[in-house]
Amino acid sequence: MAYIFSTDKELRITFWSEDLVRLTGKEAAQVRGRKYFEVLQPIFSDGKDALSLVLEEKKGRILKGYVFCCLLDHSTADIRISPAKGGAVRAVKVTISNLSPCSFAVSFRHSQRFIDIGKNASTLAHGVRNPLNAIKGAVVYLSERYAAEPSFVEFAKIMNEEIARLDSFISKFLSTSISDEGFSPTDLNSLMKKLQSFTSLQAHVRNIKPAYEYGDIPPVMANAFQIEQAVLSVLNNAMDAMPSGGRLTVKTQRETHSGDFVTIEISDTGSGMDGRRVDNPPNPRMTKGKGFGLGITREVLQYHGGHLEILSDKGKGTTVRLCLPINGEKSTSRVND
Repeated sequence: MAYIFSTDKELRITFWSEDLVRLTGKEAAQVRGRKYFEVLQPIFSDGKDALSLVLEEKKGRILKGYVFCCLLDHSTADIRISPAKGGAVRAVKVTISNLSPCSFAVSFRHSQRFIDIGKNASTLAHGVRNPLNAIKGAVVYLSERYAAEPSFVEFAKIMNEEIARLDSFISKFLSTSISDEGFSPTDLNSLMKKLQSFTSLQAHVRNIKPAYEYGDIPPVMANAFQIEQAVLSVLNNAMDAMPSGGRLTVKTQRETHSGDFVTIEISDTGSGMDGRRVDNPPNPRMTKGKGFGLGITREVLQYHGGHLEILSDKGKGTTVRLCLPINGEKSTSRVND
């Protein structure tokens, strides 16, 4: 791949290739008219600006293995600087090829989707508060009106608990870091039974047949709210994969073959996935959000010292396993296709 830009005799950018847009994140309209070294690192040769030398000498230069400094790292590239053809040399064309990736930049790009959403997180949290209060008021009203309906009373209790939990979460988010919240012994079977009730109406509407199997598992040290949201995200993904009905199977169990873990296993009979790695989920802006929830789920599990496993066959469904350590053992995310 070649990254190409051109400048005039004042070293102001006149052309900026699409590949450079993707590399730097800067559109042509943003950089056009600016001196190239205000956007990229200056390119030197023989102790002078290489572009200026080409303009003065009226002949091109090739710099093999030129070293660019990158934050905490460096990268190399081959650079060809060519004077514009015809008459006096008033412009140059720069072609950068064989660019080796800066490991920091690659890591930064992989996490950019999380940075993007983080920029608006505070505004989002404030924006959620108003409709949340309206929902709370509606639940109180409906609870009083349908107090004689046992099934509604059960759902209303769950909704009130979730509203209170979400309100507390938003307050803590706005005042401090989510990661400051402490861990406590968490009964995952109780958590899953609450989610079973919470998602039962959604499953019924979609003609999905759920089956829950609760194993004999010990409590784990966890942030219950974070784990609940991670599991709920996977459950929602599973049901979204079966818009016309199917089977949803959920199991909790203890596993000791690769450490001491409690595992929540969620299986669907949907269309399956194409083997995309969960450690590089797709950009949600390009896929209408698909994959972003798995990325967040993975981050939550890693924060707890656990890991995420995905087993999926195209056309045969998907199984997602959320593994949490019992004794604080660390692991990494894995994907099996």
